[in-house]
Amino acid sequence: MMDIDELIRDLDWRNPRLVETLMLAYYDFIYRIAVSFLCDPDEASDAAQETFLQAAQHLYQYQPGTSIKNWLITIVVNVCRRRYRMSETRRRLQQILGMFAYQAHTNSLTPEDLVIAKEKKLEIQKAVDLLDNKHRMPLLLRYVHGMTVPEIAAALDLNEGTVYSRLHYAHKKLHNYLCHTINLPEQEGEEQI
Repeated sequence: MMDIDELIRDLDWRNPRLVETLMLAYYDFIYRIAVSFLCDPDEASDAAQETFLQAAQHLYQYQPGTSIKNWLITIVVNVCRRRYRMSETRRRLQQILGMFAYQAHTNSLTPEDLVIAKEKKLEIQKAVDLLDNKHRMPLLLRYVHGMTVPEIAAALDLNEGTVYSRLHYAHKKLHNYLCHTINLPEQEGEEQI
C-alpha cells in the first residue's frame, strides 16, 4: 500500500481512493476512540463514519508530512464531543466496559473477591464519570487508548504541559474522591482538591 502522505500529494483531494485508504488504515483505531468516549457501539460507529466523512470533505486542509493519525484523532474527538453533549450514551459504554472487565476476572476469583472487585470497579467508574471533560478526555486517551502525551496534545489541540497538568489534576481528583468514598488513608502532606 502506498504511503498516505504520498497519495495525498499525488491525487486530487476529492479522489475516493484517498478516503478508502484512510478508512482501511485507521477505521478500527478511530472506532475504538469513539467507543471510549460515547459508551455505545452504535453511536461510536456513526461517529467513526462521520469522522471519515468530515475528513473527506476537509482533506485539502491536511498538511502532508504532519501526522494524519493525529489529524483524524482531532476530528473524532470533536465529533464525539458534539455527540456527547447531545446524549448520555457515555454512561452506558462505561457500564458495558465494566461488565467485560468483570467477566474477564470471574474465572480466578472467589465469590467474595468478585463482589469486592465489582464494587471497586463501580467506584472507579463513578469517579471517572464525575471528572469534567477537560480532565476525563486526556485520562481516557492515556489509559484506555495508551496514547502518549504528545499524541494527546495533538489530538486535543493543547500543549504538552497542559496535558500533563490535566492528567495530574485528574489523578488527584480521583485519588481524593476514592479516599473519601472507600476510606483509604490519605498520604501525608497531600493537598485536598
